[in-house]
Amino acid sequence: MSTAQISLRYREGQFTPSETAAITGTPLHLQRDWRSQGLLRARQGGRASFTPRELAEMRLMMRLRGLGVSLPDARRAAVEAAPGVVFIALAHHQDQTLTVEGTAAEATAYIDSLEQAGDHAYMLILAELEGMDQVYRHAVIEDGECRLLHALSEDAADEKIEAAGLINLWAVARAIAEALPRPLFTLVIPKR
Repeated sequence: MSTAQISLRYREGQFTPSETAAITGTPLHLQRDWRSQGLLRARQGGRASFTPRELAEMRLMMRLRGLGVSLPDARRAAVEAAPGVVFIALAHHQDQTLTVEGTAAEATAYIDSLEQAGDHAYMLILAELEGMDQVYRHAVIEDGECRLLHALSEDAADEKIEAAGLINLWAVARAIAEALPRPLFTLVIPKR
């Protein structure tokens, strides 16, 4: 089943700046600075809040900056990798990242019906991904530049580089999931 064939109703979690700081390690003053620089979306309705994807972007930007990647390059890599991080958080930490409106039995039945597709199509929709090829496993930093990799191999690091920074993107997804005060998404069961 392709993602286009699934009709999915859901609410995306919105997280306050204080919650975001706790989840991502991005201090409030840095959130304001990044917003004023256009690195984060503008506030809407006079109230700051952040989406699941933005949580992943900020956590990745913080990690990349800590490894010496410039802010523009960190932003570019984070935007590319964030949807995959959200997907991994959903796929591997579903109890913390996803809830379904309704009774426990209704929720279980609904998730089972969505998983019958067998390809995580509903999670791809939630993460805003077209396919698994956009889900990366690692970010490797060499000479201040970030490369996203699906898997590590012998040629993952340039042999001229003495040391490279490595970010396990699956660990980033786990850290986000473990720090959440509430799920990233709430699925709404369709009325029959």
